[in-house]
Amino acid sequence: MMSPKTILTILLVTIFCTLAKPQTAMNNLAEQVEKSAVDQSPEFLYVQTSKDIYETGEDVWFKAYVMQSQALRLSSLSQTLYLQVFNESDSIVWQEKYPIENGVSAGHMYLDEKLSAGIYSIEAYTRHSFHADSAEFKAIRKIRVVNKIADYRLTQETTDKDFRFSLFPEGGTLVNGLRSNLAFKATDGKGNPVEVSGVLAENGTTIVSFESTHAGMGTITFKPDKNKTYLIQLNNGKQYALPEIRQQGMVLNLQEQNKERLAFVVSKSDELPQQSVYLLGQMRGMVCCIARGLLQDSLRVQIPLTEFPMQGIAEFTLYNSHLQPIAERLVYVHSDKKLYITAQPDKGRYKTREKASLKIKVTDENNNPISAHLGMTVFDKAYIDDANPMNIMTHCFLSSQLRGNIYHPAYYFNEENKDSHAALDLLMLTQGWRRYVWNAFATPVAGEHVLTDEITGRQTFQSEKKSKDINSGEQLIQISGADGDPEFIWTDSAGYFSVSPDLQNKLRGGYIYLKPMLDKKYTPRIELRSDFNAIAGIRKLKNSTYPFVDMSRLKRNYVPDVPIVTVDSVILLNELTVTGKKGRPFRDKMMGRLDSLAQINLNPAWVCECLPGYLNDYRPGYTHHPSGGARSGRYDGKRLAPIHGKIYRMIKYEPREDGIWHVKDIQEVEYRGPYYTDEELLEMNNIFREKGYYGNREFYQPDEFDMQTSVPDARNTLLWAPNVITDEKGEATLSFYCSDINTEFTARIEGLNNTGLIGMGNCEFRVLRDINNK
Repeated sequence: MMSPKTILTILLVTIFCTLAKPQTAMNNLAEQVEKSAVDQSPEFLYVQTSKDIYETGEDVWFKAYVMQSQALRLSSLSQTLYLQVFNESDSIVWQEKYPIENGVSAGHMYLDEKLSAGIYSIEAYTRHSFHADSAEFKAIRKIRVVNKIADYRLTQETTDKDFRFSLFPEGGTLVNGLRSNLAFKATDGKGNPVEVSGVLAENGTTIVSFESTHAGMGTITFKPDKNKTYLIQLNNGKQYALPEIRQQGMVLNLQEQNKERLAFVVSKSDELPQQSVYLLGQMRGMVCCIARGLLQDSLRVQIPLTEFPMQGIAEFTLYNSHLQPIAERLVYVHSDKKLYITAQPDKGRYKTREKASLKIKVTDENNNPISAHLGMTVFDKAYIDDANPMNIMTHCFLSSQLRGNIYHPAYYFNEENKDSHAALDLLMLTQGWRRYVWNAFATPVAGEHVLTDEITGRQTFQSEKKSKDINSGEQLIQISGADGDPEFIWTDSAGYFSVSPDLQNKLRGGYIYLKPMLDKKYTPRIELRSDFNAIAGIRKLKNSTYPFVDMSRLKRNYVPDVPIVTVDSVILLNELTVTGKKGRPFRDKMMGRLDSLAQINLNPAWVCECLPGYLNDYRPGYTHHPSGGARSGRYDGKRLAPIHGKIYRMIKYEPREDGIWHVKDIQEVEYRGPYYTDEELLEMNNIFREKGYYGNREFYQPDEFDMQTSVPDARNTLLWAPNVITDEKGEATLSFYCSDINTEFTARIEGLNNTGLIGMGNCEFRVLRDINNK
């Protein structure tokens, strides 16, 4: 126990206070942290989906929150969202662009019926969140795809026999003679926690017994002596040496934490001279406070929590008199500073097809009403994936801030877990030192921009002599969307151009087509920059991280494999497969028009006016008017265009030895016309294309008339409302109709407000065919 005579207690000194000589040093520290913040990505993303588990052939509805990295407010920097979906083999199964409006992008993706069951990763990128660097990639949302929900069961992973045990001195180092906290973490080879116990032996004698208190983590408190030998002896028989014990140095310990303040104790070795030390507190790269004191032996520093504006990880860095970083400690603060979101259905039980209503209420920690931007979904509880522990709270406050994968982050935000605060501090101790994203003296991670909000490119053309590519003056380019409505843009004098997000939004619906307006004799060409190719190149440099949970510790409620019955006793089929003849691939209006023109201008097939009319030159050798021989002669009738899908007769002649032609073959064929690839059609017309914004689509919600029909209603997602705004009372009410599925449903709400408060809420209700059935 330290003597009170050796402890100097100081209160917080903010960087705004007027100090004499130390003011320059404190300003230098603040500038150092602010420079680190400038080098960080100014945006980060969170992706919310309409549910966790999807069946093949379903639509995935999503909402992407594009947030300012420091303030946790919706960002207005980026205007284009790039979205990709990867399977477990890291192959792309979906790739589209979506507009961002006021920091939000909402849309849908389609899961092809041919997809294999498994885990799929949704990855989102913006210009200001994705850079040419090797920083960890975190803008990921995983979903599970199954063939039928009734077939899905949680499967226990095979046990990994690999065992890992790591030690983390509080502040970063052990120093001879200074009492320290030594945190530990035990995991298997897959990162799943392993509960452990053991002893710390000093020169062969046990001085401390310990055991893990949460997820394989715990602490050991002792005073290290460099002249003695220490050994960790676990009850599983494994032994570990301690980290290096330094002969001299400083130690930073968090002594006390409550709702009002933090209390740190800074200790130094006797060999070190007394000196001024600085304790800097920052949050997400924002300097919140700097305390200065004279360290003689030990120094107690109290930090009022009012200096920190929001919930989250606060990083405290201890500097010596030369402004060299000595120790670091992460502390999670203001866990109550969030949006409190409640959702109350007007009933607890509904009949199938009955109209339901949910009232949302949002307040702050002081019960004041809050206007917030929310995303809400109502879906069958069978589609909850307990093995996916991500939500907006875990992503914004933990996963996006700490490097590496985090085990079961949702545990720390569940108010039912009474030890959540102590467990969260263990996480700060074992996954914090020099691993925090906003570390004040870490190497900057942000690199160059690799994405743009616009479609960019360059037009080149040749001189009449075709000696080289040239650009002279501004040139006109026609821009068309999938519907073919033309717009025009100009290049600059060097041929460079861009298609703005506003124009992309106007032409929204798929590809954007670009056609040079120069005469063909100049051979104009357009070179387009592919942002998705840029993503592919940089993505290889990044490790992706995602929270996880040990599925063997979870229990999933059994999903009964029983037919769903409607109110009029129509059984809904679990699966319906429709097969048909293979036809041409779908083409938008622009490509369809180019294909039609090619069929007219380039198609050699024609129909003669003979009775009956024959299809000529559709297949080699089949024509009613061959040249040469007994049937030679000019055809002077009309050459009619064949009609797609119509059945025609074809005839093939062959000359005999006497020179007379005879019929070798007659057959009927359905005219399909020649097939030209998209690339061939574009090249024929000197048109170029690039991905535009994916088309907008409304989530289907039946009305009262739809509910009166006898058509079976098997909707498992009853409501998807990505843009819910609460009023000045913090309230919003949404209505929807239940389907024919008689089961339990859950409502999930996530969102934020314009001051950086984030929150989530949920509620449940039951749908029954017979509401009186208990």
